[in-house]
Amino acid sequence: MLSVLKILVSQARHGTRAPTKEMLNDLALRMEVLLQDAKEQKLALQKVPAWFRGWKSPWQGKLKGGELISEGEDELYNLGIRTRDKFPQLFNEDYHPNVYAIRTTQIPRASASAVAFGMGLLSGRGNLGPGHNRAFAVTSESRASDILLRFHDCCQNYKAYRKSQEPTVLKLKEPALDEITHALVRRYNLNFTRQDTSSLWFLYKQEASLLNITDQACALFSPSEAVLLEWTYDLELFILKGYGNALNYQMGVPLLEDVVQSMEQAIMAKEG
Repeated sequence: MLSVLKILVSQARHGTRAPTKEMLNDLALRMEVLLQDAKEQKLALQKVPAWFRGWKSPWQGKLKGGELISEGEDELYNLGIRTRDKFPQLFNEDYHPNVYAIRTTQIPRASASAVAFGMGLLSGRGNLGPGHNRAFAVTSESRASDILLRFHDCCQNYKAYRKSQEPTVLKLKEPALDEITHALVRRYNLNFTRQDTSSLWFLYKQEASLLNITDQACALFSPSEAVLLEWTYDLELFILKGYGNALNYQMGVPLLEDVVQSMEQAIMAKEG
């Protein structure tokens, strides 16, 4: 009788996180400067969006920025449930950390995401609390030597490449940012800079995705401008993190080798 070995290898990014507070706090101060500058120059303020006046970052308090938020917890928890539902035959054995290995980096939002994923994956499989949860293991390597999941932090060649290419990327983005910045200046009578445009685009994405607010930063840009700004982001990812340079993906080879090795070990254990 033929014995079939079933293996599932899944990799997921951390869930939705809180934005960087420093950039948003700087943006709030910058808005005050823009408004004050316009008043001193006696520019017409009728076109200035009302929400500009007195705007404060909605991400205040103890958050430092980058933490996993409730939406991110839900994303990974539900991903765990969907994974188990899609591959029920893989989860009919009793839990063992060597069978259901969950690994993460030491970045807090990533480790919290791993816990949320494990809670969904193993929900109802234990005796803890009214939800019948169970304890499970989550392992990680030191950030300084994690070549499987934090290879971009460990590869010195990549760090040097990224540092050398960042000015080039900024130069490539400048024409698009300048075009949109000039349009904003004409539209709202405020002396926006290229950095202001980048910061407002960042706020656009955070408000829309995390707060479902689409009538503030989102309303500043036309649809075509939003597409162009998205292109600048794609360009940056392509050159600094994607297929724009072979080193960007060659760093991930140890992770692929680890996946293959895990499969080979599982096959040997099954045959033994």
